[in-house]
Amino acid sequence: MKKIFFGLIMILFALACNNKSNNTQTPKDSVANAINTSNADSTIVMPVPVAQPLDTSQTSSAATEEKEINYSDSINFEKFHTDISKSHIAPAPIDWSSYPGARDFKTRITESYKTTEVSFAGHYVLSTFGCGASCIMGFMVDVRDGKIYDLPLGEENSCLFAEDAVLCKSSSRLFVSGVCKENHDDKQVYYKAYLWNEDKKEFAPIKADEFLNQK
Repeated sequence: MKKIFFGLIMILFALACNNKSNNTQTPKDSVANAINTSNADSTIVMPVPVAQPLDTSQTSSAATEEKEINYSDSINFEKFHTDISKSHIAPAPIDWSSYPGARDFKTRITESYKTTEVSFAGHYVLSTFGCGASCIMGFMVDVRDGKIYDLPLGEENSCLFAEDAVLCKSSSRLFVSGVCKENHDDKQVYYKAYLWNEDKKEFAPIKADEFLNQK
C-alpha cells in the first residue's frame, strides 16, 4: 500500500515539473516575439529626396531682354538725311555694263530690284545674300540710271559674333555693315559703319561716336 501511495506521489511530482517547464518557456517566446515586433516597428524609412525643377525664369528673362535689343534705335540715321526718289517714276533698267562682275549674281540682283522699293540713300535698291558663316555680301542699284555699286559687306566687314547687320534707311546715307562683339559673353558692342558720298559714288568709314544717339 505504501508503495502504491509513494508511486502516485512521484507521478504527481513529475507532472508538476513538466507544467513548470512549459510555463517557463512561454515568456522566452513572448520576449523574442516582442523584440522582433519592436525591431520591425522601429525601422526608419528615409525619405527619397525629390529633385527640384531648375528655375530658368531669370535666365529666360535675360535672354528675352537681350533678343529685344533694337540697335537701330541707338543710331541717328536722320543726321545723314537725304530725299527719296519719287515712287511713281519707273526704275531704270539694270546697267550690267556698270559692274560686269555683278553678272555672277544676276538672278539675285534682278529679283531684288523687281520686288524691293528704294531702301537706301534715297535712290538705291539693295540686294544682299549670304556668302558663308557669319558673312553677308551684296550690291545696290540706282533706280535713276540702273548702275550697280558694291555694298561695304563681305568677309572684311563681317564679324564672328554679330548682333545685327545691314542697318540702313531709305532716307539716310548711313550704312551700318555690322554690330559686333569681341566675344560671345561681352556686353559691349562695336560698329562697322560707312557713309555714302553721293558725289563721289563711294563709301567712307565713319566712327560710332559720329552717329550714335547720345544717352
